[in-house]
Amino acid sequence: MKILCISASNNLKDGIKETSSFIICQRVIREAKKKIAQADCSILELKNYMPNPCTNCLMCLGSGRCAIDDAFNEIYEKILDCDVLFIVSPHYAPIPAKLCMIMEKMESITFNPWLKDNSYKPEVVGIPTGIISHGGTGEDWALREYEKVVNYPIANFLFTIPKSHAETRQLNLVAYDDWKTGISVPPVMNYKDWTDLQIAMFADYIDRVIQS
Repeated sequence: MKILCISASNNLKDGIKETSSFIICQRVIREAKKKIAQADCSILELKNYMPNPCTNCLMCLGSGRCAIDDAFNEIYEKILDCDVLFIVSPHYAPIPAKLCMIMEKMESITFNPWLKDNSYKPEVVGIPTGIISHGGTGEDWALREYEKVVNYPIANFLFTIPKSHAETRQLNLVAYDDWKTGISVPPVMNYKDWTDLQIAMFADYIDRVIQS
């Protein structure tokens, strides 16, 4: 099993070697390996790539790839090659720009062909996907707020195709009980302060995604 964890942070501040998103990705992989020791796990840090915004040029229609963005194509190929995907995103305004650019182009590659042929299925359809957001505090009200402003937009991107054509949607979002669009976690710097419930939820969610 190949597990890909995307770290969406673009924090390039001097002195920061590992962003919070990257550290959470590391914890995702540790939990995944507890369940599947032989899993082939990797982390893709968007801060190391320079994708470009989608201009809706429609040159992707024939190839299913962006004609002008090698960085996006490299990221997209890695997504296609995985069996399970995790997207870890910090609370920015609302989500990091590079992740938005990736989603823009994946939507164009998916939705425009579907408009011509409603039986079209994206190459990424069905890949189990977990969404994990995080921010500056671990208070319950804040975690729910991160879910609203970070998880929801990412989840809506996955549902580009109308509900009546659910089998052709992008990826396969895995919910967690009443957390319908993934989960939110407290700051990594306060990991020792995570409650037993928060630690258990994190581990359980990783397990649910890889078992989907």
